[in-house]
Amino acid sequence: MARSDNKKRGEEPPPSKWSNEIIGIILIAVGVLLTLSLVSYSPEHLPEWGPLKDFADHTGRGGSNLIGPVGAVLAFCLIFLLGAAGWLVPMGLIWFGVVKLIRDGSIWPRKMIGLLILLVAGAIWLHAADYFFKDWALRCRITGIGPGGIIGYGLGGFVFVKLIGKAGTLLLLGTGYLVALLLFTGHRPIRFSKACFKLAQLKLAEAREKRGAAGVAAARQAELDAEKERQREQRRRERETSKAAAVPATAPVVDGQAMLPLKETPVPQIIDASQRRANAIPAGEKPFERKNSGHQSLSTNAHADYETPGYDLLDEIDLGSEPEAANRDELLSNQQIIIDTLKAFGIDVTAGDITRGPTITRYEIYPSVGLRVARSSQLEADIARATCAERINILAPIPGKDTVGIEIANTQKVAVPLRELIEDPEFNSSKKKIPLALGKDVYGKTVIADLAAMPHLLVAGATGSGKSVCINSIIASILFKFGPDELRFIMVDPKVVEMQMYNRLPHLVVPVVTDPKKVVAALKWVVNEMEKRYRIFAKVGVRNFDAYNVRVRPEKAAPSPVAAPEPQEDEPEETAVFDAAGNKVPSTHFAPPWATEDSDEPAEAMDSIAAALASGELGAEAEEDELIPDEDEMPDRFPYIVVLIDELADLMQTAPADVEMCIARIAQKARAAGIHLIIATQTPRADVVTGIIKANIPCRIAFQVSSALDSRVILDTKGADKLVGKGDMLYLPPGSAKLERAQGAFVSDHEVERLVEHCSKQAAPNFVSEIQASIDGGGDDDEDDVSDADEELIVKCIEVARQEQKCSTSLLQRRLRLGYTRAARMVDILEARGVVGPGDGAKPREVYLK
Repeated sequence: MARSDNKKRGEEPPPSKWSNEIIGIILIAVGVLLTLSLVSYSPEHLPEWGPLKDFADHTGRGGSNLIGPVGAVLAFCLIFLLGAAGWLVPMGLIWFGVVKLIRDGSIWPRKMIGLLILLVAGAIWLHAADYFFKDWALRCRITGIGPGGIIGYGLGGFVFVKLIGKAGTLLLLGTGYLVALLLFTGHRPIRFSKACFKLAQLKLAEAREKRGAAGVAAARQAELDAEKERQREQRRRERETSKAAAVPATAPVVDGQAMLPLKETPVPQIIDASQRRANAIPAGEKPFERKNSGHQSLSTNAHADYETPGYDLLDEIDLGSEPEAANRDELLSNQQIIIDTLKAFGIDVTAGDITRGPTITRYEIYPSVGLRVARSSQLEADIARATCAERINILAPIPGKDTVGIEIANTQKVAVPLRELIEDPEFNSSKKKIPLALGKDVYGKTVIADLAAMPHLLVAGATGSGKSVCINSIIASILFKFGPDELRFIMVDPKVVEMQMYNRLPHLVVPVVTDPKKVVAALKWVVNEMEKRYRIFAKVGVRNFDAYNVRVRPEKAAPSPVAAPEPQEDEPEETAVFDAAGNKVPSTHFAPPWATEDSDEPAEAMDSIAAALASGELGAEAEEDELIPDEDEMPDRFPYIVVLIDELADLMQTAPADVEMCIARIAQKARAAGIHLIIATQTPRADVVTGIIKANIPCRIAFQVSSALDSRVILDTKGADKLVGKGDMLYLPPGSAKLERAQGAFVSDHEVERLVEHCSKQAAPNFVSEIQASIDGGGDDDEDDVSDADEELIVKCIEVARQEQKCSTSLLQRRLRLGYTRAARMVDILEARGVVGPGDGAKPREVYLK
């Protein structure tokens, strides 16, 4: 119906979309063809065809038009009919093609009528204004009809010019040309003019706004320059005043230790704590003089002639090679930049002290009253940008002070030699049982820790951050004080190459353990040694390691011969029993329950034991040795034992459950037994440094790490990710939640080699063969046959034992639905791995994991 109605009205139906695209492409192609024909047209190109001979240049050859002879003929037809207005034909065709392609619009009938009027009006107007195109008409050989073509010549010369004259023709046809142009393009000139006017107004407003903003910025910059000039002049007057004032006679004191101030001490106070200090030490003097006790220890050799190392084994402190003192103007300038940056964000602060440490410089500021200190922490990135600092750290506030500290890394870092720390009086203090020289803090105070007070230490950091140097410094600190009969090492080095230089030390119980499979056996030996010491402490009646070593030892008297009494048939045989003081007291032998006078029901007792055997709670062997344990060898003195694990991540990949369990047991109980643990790792992940390990090792040292997540794994807080590396560390001391930032001590490989060489010359390595055999045979037990399925079951058994805090064969049978044989095997494996204790008759086994 719609198609028929359109036909009745004489209208063309709207073409489909694909037809519009085809028509548009054809129109554009024809328009381009005609344009090329007109551009390259010349009368010389016309062929000598019929009536064209009169307009062709007979001297020409033709055929040089871009479209060939056909193009020359088409161009001639347009020029002959419309003159110069013929150029509007290809332009109109291209316009129609673009409309069809882009707008999918209709070109019939309004636009076609507009184009026809445009062509006719243009031709007539050009004929009336022939003085514009006289030369062009001459070149095209149409001077006889004029630049308006035959249409302009006929309608213009014989109709419009004769009727209304040239002026009227130009005015009327010009108006008609504009009307036709509106019909052809479909645009309204008034609306277009308004849009152009609005655009011009908008551009002018933007230009005025830019000029105003530039003026305001220039005025503000002038004010800032004037303010900076006034501040610069004020600081200059303050410097002149401070120079005229008397210099204080005493150096400033921070935390009880004298610092090295700069030559001038203006307000705020500037402290340079990065300078090294060297003490006049006589040649050959030692930090500690050995006092030979003459008592036998774990070592078979008393090492009576052993001499501890002296200061001369370490490199001398070269004060001439240290960096220059801090530039006072540079420090004040940085502090002013920090204050200006905070003030730009609306935070008003006052300048405080400036302390330059070995690695960082701490700028202290006093926040204004009512200002939240957390706001300054949020501007860390802006302060780093303003100061062009490598890394900064904001302490809001500084622990123990009412100031906020902004720590910026020094461009020139100062190393802290180990000798400077060893020479410090605090290292030689009698209050430190096992002194460890760790480094110097930002105030220049030496950080000397006591391993006996820690009592265990976790060291973690990324590769190249200074972790290995810290371990070497700890070992060197111990070697300066203890001989082989006073302290023994068990070193674990899964990376093989880190601790090989220490294999010659006489302090080693066994050679450095490098096989991860033998580490569990070594840790189990430490656990057994710990349990053995506690049994001896209980027998002697002392509470800890120190009390045992300083106890009053009874004098050994020669035994006198005593006649043996004749045995009596009716009396029970006596068994030797010792009290807590070691004296022999008479006692009858241990009789079964049914053999006593109070037990008149032996049948019921036998039934209860049979039931215990059937349920698996009492082993078939009755474990008589556990009821009366063998006598442990009781030495006169025990040495300290320090267990060093250089890379925990490798061990946690080999046997995580066993390693974690052994470390947890040692960390929980070994302090009073004189056994201490130092663990290092360069992979501080949550599956390596587990919660159980962290809970039992409160003292930690964190070097630079890659992310705040790694810092939280080590320290339970962020901060290690903002360290600058090369020994820069955060130290969590024992009994404190306040982190201390320090520069770690530096000891070179040559110094370590000299220390090891000295110790090895004093005494040869004396490894304990029984312990080595125990470690070597630690992996050749029944656990080699444990499959992956058994490992999963063992984990479940450990979890059951940890939840119930008891373990027995019947318990595992009920909870995990196991048979008796498999449940008994699981109990044996748990005992071998040190998870549960030995059987104690019908009682459940003790669980060591909490």
